[in-house]
Amino acid sequence: MIAFPSFASVRSPAVAGAFYPGTEEALRTAVTGFLAEAKAPAGTSALAVIAPHAGYVYSGAMAARAFRRLESSEATRVILIGPSHRASFGGGALPAKGVTAFKTPLGDVELDRKTLDSLRGLTVFDGPASAHDGEHCLEVELPFLQTVLPGARIVPILIGHHTNPAEISQIAKALAGFLGPETVVVVSTDFSHHGKNFRWAPFPQGPDLGDRLLDLARATADLAAEGNADGFRHQVEVSGDTVCGSKPVLVLLEMMEHAFDGAGEVLGVTTSGHVMGDFKQSVSYVSVAFTGQWRPWKQTETPSDLPTLSPEQQIAVVGLARAVLETRLGHGPELAHWFSAHGDDPVLHAPAGAFVTLNHPEIKPGRAGRLRACMGVIEARQSIVDAVVHAAVSASRDPRFPALELNELEDLSVEVSLLSPSRKVPGPESVRVGIHGVVLSKNGRSAVFLPQVAPEQGWDRETMLDHLAKKAGLAPDAWRRGAIFEIFTAQVFGEEEPE
Repeated sequence: MIAFPSFASVRSPAVAGAFYPGTEEALRTAVTGFLAEAKAPAGTSALAVIAPHAGYVYSGAMAARAFRRLESSEATRVILIGPSHRASFGGGALPAKGVTAFKTPLGDVELDRKTLDSLRGLTVFDGPASAHDGEHCLEVELPFLQTVLPGARIVPILIGHHTNPAEISQIAKALAGFLGPETVVVVSTDFSHHGKNFRWAPFPQGPDLGDRLLDLARATADLAAEGNADGFRHQVEVSGDTVCGSKPVLVLLEMMEHAFDGAGEVLGVTTSGHVMGDFKQSVSYVSVAFTGQWRPWKQTETPSDLPTLSPEQQIAVVGLARAVLETRLGHGPELAHWFSAHGDDPVLHAPAGAFVTLNHPEIKPGRAGRLRACMGVIEARQSIVDAVVHAAVSASRDPRFPALELNELEDLSVEVSLLSPSRKVPGPESVRVGIHGVVLSKNGRSAVFLPQVAPEQGWDRETMLDHLAKKAGLAPDAWRRGAIFEIFTAQVFGEEEPE
């Protein structure tokens, strides 16, 4: 693969003749053929699409479904976003300042240099321009754009793998300033890369592998179509799914959440395994379209205090914890299904600390060994959803116990504790057993007990504090002199234990 210098005025194609036909006639025939076979768009044209970027023999037909939805658009600018496969960085990378166009066998695609120059002054777009040299993910989309939106100028942006959530929000907000009737957004990504060569093969080879890969891709794509940024992010991160363009998708979903009124639709899901009949190495391909209208950026309002959850919300939160565990250990779509069902409840975005406790019901309460895991976060700095996801992931690898395995989950009961903000108290006399959770700190060491621990163990206050000091690595009576105490309350609820 030839890398072309970033100072060239026109970026020459890097994968023509490999990912797609290398001559004008063959390429035009391929693209128009794919578009002709794609389902005709219904209603208004899309303002944004997600399309795959593999070789056309694998994903061209699926990509055409997305680009067909842009055919009737009058857009003159395309914000084209994809993942950097070749360079490692955080944030966005723009083409070098001297580049005026990207070339394909169909001709040159002009860059919207005015928009690019406006973005260059932002530090979040200071990724290396050389990332565009040899990169295929944006290039393979260009022949489709040249066919359905001839004359439109592009704003090509690569997103680095190390881009963090804050940078994703900054990129989305910066791009939102250029949204309008004249602009469409195209996000280039493939979904699950499954097989030993991809270093991700959680599902065994077998007759149901194709169905499992389709189910996972469909569930994750549904979250994208719903504009559910939190759900998409958690599903990919918790499962370990190899969605190469997850960060570019999240940029789009941030724009959907804050600067878009409309709806998304999954247009299709397939895999290279289904296309070629071989699942030894398989990549999933998804096509999504969003129709509606852009609007000015609006910050989402979230609850400022932790409310008392209803019984239905408690059931949902416990279900979230179990879905996290199942997805973490089994790499499936359970967490995505949870977000599709419950992710729009604003109450669940209130701040909270959270602990997830796993108990084995075969051991009676009060006896050592009943606890299988208990991990969490004390500070109410995250939403209920984020805190429970974090706590459940941590519980799956509680360092006090052997690593949790998927086949254990059906025999364990899940309990969630949502914590109020903690506050310092003068001394141990302020602690009310069964009401307060306690954080004990001394000499750089600390430990925490949830409010339910002492009643479950039959401890009085002094006995509880003895055990808490030992948990912190201190002498049992260390709490009596010079210790710092913080207390909190908790809403505690869980599953009925299996019989």
